[in-house]
Amino acid sequence: MGGLLLWATVSLGCGARYEEALHQDLSRTRQELAPAGETIAPAPDGSLASYVSYAMAQSPALRASYERWRAASLRISSARRLPEPMLTYAFYALPVQTRVGPQQHRVSVRQSFPWPTRLTAAADAQSARARAVQQRFEAQALTLTRQVANAWWSLWLIRRTREIEREQLEILNGLSLSLRARVETSRASIADLTQVDLRRSRMSDHLLSLDEAEASAEVALRGAISAPGDLPTPTVADADTLALPAEDHDTLSEAVRSHPFLRSFDFLAEADEAQAAAFEAARFPRFTLGVDWIQTGDLAMPMPGQASGDDALIGSVGLSVPLWQSSYDDMQRSAEAEAAADRADREQAEDAALTELAQATIEIRDSHRRVALFRDTLLPQALTAYESVIGAYAVGEATVAATLLSQRELLELSVGLASSKARHGRAWARLQRVVGRPVEANFEAVADTDAANPRPPSITEASVAEEPAE
Repeated sequence: MGGLLLWATVSLGCGARYEEALHQDLSRTRQELAPAGETIAPAPDGSLASYVSYAMAQSPALRASYERWRAASLRISSARRLPEPMLTYAFYALPVQTRVGPQQHRVSVRQSFPWPTRLTAAADAQSARARAVQQRFEAQALTLTRQVANAWWSLWLIRRTREIEREQLEILNGLSLSLRARVETSRASIADLTQVDLRRSRMSDHLLSLDEAEASAEVALRGAISAPGDLPTPTVADADTLALPAEDHDTLSEAVRSHPFLRSFDFLAEADEAQAAAFEAARFPRFTLGVDWIQTGDLAMPMPGQASGDDALIGSVGLSVPLWQSSYDDMQRSAEAEAAADRADREQAEDAALTELAQATIEIRDSHRRVALFRDTLLPQALTAYESVIGAYAVGEATVAATLLSQRELLELSVGLASSKARHGRAWARLQRVVGRPVEANFEAVADTDAANPRPPSITEASVAEEPAE
């Protein structure tokens, strides 16, 4: 009996496979999450990183995922719990007369002990499940980072587009004033002035639409970071993040295969395999230790030298006989099938992740090319063409229509550059989410801000005061 007690004690005393690491990770992560209703993160300073930090601390979705992880970890101890002991009491309605007296009461205690590997395997299974939930928590943090990045880049693009269009509207206002002066002296037609004023009206309306779009984007960004409705949402004035991955495709593919979401399937499969081992252990006998105490009354007429009223103490050992082996075998095979399904799910998720890696890499390369094209080639060419048209207009060799067309081309290319930058930033967020970690970037030399974002000269700056040629 002593050996059986030692056997059970060793089984109960061993921690589950990941139990200690889980508790350490939980304690560290808890300090980084804000309690419900509290704010521990500093207000964002306008950079994307500051918004991500705020979201990581304040997100209730992330906090809910953390609580699921904690709940799964707290179930480990119950998985290795022994069956509850049984305490019974009986009284003898018709006392049994013995040589030492009548038996009156009986108290029994029974404790069952499963096959030891059933307890350890069940605890290992639950610890692996908790590890899988932890991996899902980390994967959700990566997804949240991408969501914040998408919302941030949307707001940044709206604000940058508005800045560009406001500059263009100022130019149109100057052109309109110049034309009005010329119309009064019969040196320009009403038709030219009407064209310019129509363009001004349409751009003013679009700017108002951008104001509403900005308000909507601010709401979306606050929602992504779980911020109150009155939190300011600044963004940096410019975001030159033009870069290509410095790591090769094979390195990134290996990182994808270690993504927390994919690793969660490995832990789920491990949990099901451990559960199969627990079901296998259920096919072996269970042992039961028992103690019975029987209260015995005094003899009515004890004989000299005869014991009287001695209580009985009985020890017992029981052994279960598992008869339904086919049922236990089915449970074991069922858990093994679940493990196989988890591994197949991992294969499918890995294929999808590698496909997304390829798509994100292509998108980064294409947006990188377009940013460089707009910044280094198209915009300088458009600016040169615009300056030429403005100069020709000043001396009466270009029409208002040609001036407006050149200005529209410059506007579209300026907005195209901003859109390409935003697309490039979103592509990087997508890449780092699918890779599961920061990716080393190979940044190119950042061009001068004025050269990268040229501002066309005002119509009044292009010698409009000069008289057009007769």
